[in-house]
Amino acid sequence: MITRIMIRWVFFAGLVLSFANITPATAASTPEQILTHVDDIIAANPLKATDKLQMIKVVQDDLTTVYVATLVEGAEIKAHFHKTHNEMVYVLKGSGQMLIDGKWIDVKPGTFHFNPMNKIHATQNTGKEHLVIFSIFTPSMKEPDRHFVDAK
Repeated sequence: MITRIMIRWVFFAGLVLSFANITPATAASTPEQILTHVDDIIAANPLKATDKLQMIKVVQDDLTTVYVATLVEGAEIKAHFHKTHNEMVYVLKGSGQMLIDGKWIDVKPGTFHFNPMNKIHATQNTGKEHLVIFSIFTPSMKEPDRHFVDAK
């Protein structure tokens, strides 16, 4: 079990570092490498007092789009699917639940979820602090591709 967790962490760290490019909320395709920290990304893009969810685009090129998402206490990304994108989610801070295969599963820092296209999923913050996640889309999310559904 420990080996599996270590392999996932190394995979994710390598993935993130290979895309390590930060430009505040309006990221553009760039060949530049930039190393940053999630706290710096959030500090450069403060959450408005009235917002319950914030999606900060960190990097986008022809193959991948990376977001840092923040959900305030009680916030939810309702059940949806992506027709043309796979999504990888990695929990950085906080706690919550993700709807996976019709069941709500607890998540915490270190949790990784791969969601292939056309699979229904959702995320909710059930903790006492902000839930912060990396959300990585392939191919690049150049057009909206979030299709909400009624999950029962």
